[in-house]
Amino acid sequence: MKAVRVPRHLLRDSVAHLPGAAINETAVPSYTHSNPFIRRLFWQRLDTAVELAQIRPGDRVLDFGTGSGILLPTLQERAASVTATDLDVSPSEALARALSLSTTIVPSTEFDVWTQAHAGAVDLIFALDVFEHLSETQLPVVSRRLCALLAAGGRMVVSGPTESPMYRLGRFIAGFRNVYHYRNIFDIDGQLQLDWTAQAVRILPRIPQAFVITRYAPRRAGPQ
Repeated sequence: MKAVRVPRHLLRDSVAHLPGAAINETAVPSYTHSNPFIRRLFWQRLDTAVELAQIRPGDRVLDFGTGSGILLPTLQERAASVTATDLDVSPSEALARALSLSTTIVPSTEFDVWTQAHAGAVDLIFALDVFEHLSETQLPVVSRRLCALLAAGGRMVVSGPTESPMYRLGRFIAGFRNVYHYRNIFDIDGQLQLDWTAQAVRILPRIPQAFVITRYAPRRAGPQ
């Protein structure tokens, strides 16, 4: 099961208004990179996340840290309802308009209110390459908040970089010089294990290991 391929020109257009560092954070330069290996790796990462998620037609889905909104066409095609949030929702709003998507987009300033109204009402959460941007004190708070959103049988799919020497070298070769991650995926997993149980894990590529994608189930779902 693969993610819907968004045309490269639409991805670039969705983030064209952002400064360079912010564009890099959306990963659009990786999905549209001139090097086919880099493009393939990032699409494979998205394909793996979609596969692990096991999206069902009735699922109510949250894309937490949606970035450019690259996952939204896939979610709209396969889920019952889709909500997306991020610190800056202008790229995902632009992509949703371009593709006529019916996604509900919630700015981060309104997310607290949204979570209170939707406790126990979400079936699936994607958090792809977002938790590495959270500090050691922020991540536990976000983790518990996301747990409270899930209905019985809910799950969350997380991906993140290994930050290994080979990963950093690959970023450098690909032309990405900025460093904006607080932690690697192994640190993230250690904190998430307090609230979540890992159900399935994939590593991409096998050598060198760059990303880890995991499906988690909450130890306690619904309002805490």
